[in-house]
Amino acid sequence: MKGLIKLALLLVVGVLGYNYFFGTAEEKASSEKVFEQVKAVGKSIGDLVKQEKQKFADGKYDKTFDKLGDLYADAKDKLSKDDTSDQSELDGLEKRKRELEREKKKLEKELESDEASEETVEDSQTLEKELGELMEESKEFLKRILKEK
Repeated sequence: MKGLIKLALLLVVGVLGYNYFFGTAEEKASSEKVFEQVKAVGKSIGDLVKQEKQKFADGKYDKTFDKLGDLYADAKDKLSKDDTSDQSELDGLEKRKRELEREKKKLEKELESDEASEETVEDSQTLEKELGELMEESKEFLKRILKEK
């Protein structure tokens, strides 16, 4: 499937290049317009990557991970050793936090390299969403165990 997509992309680029150099005036104008749009998309992707790099540099995610760590420490203090159900749920939340931290480190490396792409930006946005969901679930968990105690 990837090979078919690459072949189709190569054909489109070939036709555009041919039209740009050997086509009629209308075909040349159309090809030039497409090339300029592709250039604009490339610049936009570059800007998005720069913004994501800045988010990581500013420590945006680090603060959230620190808050989660504090939340889990509070929860551990409130839980009794006999409460295996809540303890198990807390362990699951901590496990998800560790997985997201690994994903964050992977994304940081990709953003620091020259291999960052639109997919990296999408992965970063997914990380942000998942981290927000984990934070909300963790807050609800802490509220619930505080009510019980």
